Amino acid sequence: MKLVRYLIIIFYFTNTSSSNNLSPFIFQEQDSPDSLFSFAIEIFDDEGEEASSSQAIGISSTKIRAKLEDLLALLHQDTAQLVDDSDPAKALFKALRGQIPADDEEILFKAAHLESQQLQYQKATQRLADRAAHAQLSEEVMKAKHLADEKHKSIGILKSSGDVLKQKIFDLSAKRKALLVELKQVEEALSQAQQEESQLPETIKILKQERNVQARKALHMKKKLKPVEGSTDEDIKEIEEADQIRLRAISAIQALLNI
Repeated sequence: MKLVRYLIIIFYFTNTSSSNNLSPFIFQEQDSPDSLFSFAIEIFDDEGEEASSSQAIGISSTKIRAKLEDLLALLHQDTAQLVDDSDPAKALFKALRGQIPADDEEILFKAAHLESQQLQYQKATQRLADRAAHAQLSEEVMKAKHLADEKHKSIGILKSSGDVLKQKIFDLSAKRKALLVELKQVEEALSQAQQEESQLPETIKILKQERNVQARKALHMKKKLKPVEGSTDEDIKEIEEADQIRLRAISAIQALLNI
């Protein structure tokens, strides 16, 4: 349309210049609304109005509503997906740019460019995972340490019981000499006490091995403990801010679509 109007103006000038009345149109002021200058202005004004009206496509446009609905479907994905790849949202936003109110366009722009927050989002997610692993590992360390302490206490008790058993053997031996009548009973008790004493070294050895295994396990896991920078509240805030951007965009689209 613009090209056609320019051709009309050129054609008009060409025809005028071929006549003897060219100078009045060119060098004299034209106050009349029918002058060439006014005619040209009117053409350009009409063109501006047409351009403006062509851009003022409302939300009633089927094409724009379809794009908004497609974008709304994308924004209902998990925030992590949009942060990882916002290209589809960007493409839809590009098609909508200039076709919706400026305030809504600003909201959709942020949602369509969530990929720009990918690094912060991934770091926050990783820190939360690391912090959870750190807490779990700390708990396992405490459990292993508790088991090692229990084994150590059991070793102390068994060592003390060894002395008691030795004294019991001595007393029973003396009693056997004095009380031949009760010899059978005493011999059975003696045999039992001797058997328990003979098993002590092996039992203590096994417990020591178990204690050492648990102690080494606790030490090995403790070396894996590494502090995680930042705080859980800050990371949750980062993730919630990204999610709020998505939710505000959804609300904006739903308001535009009267959903």
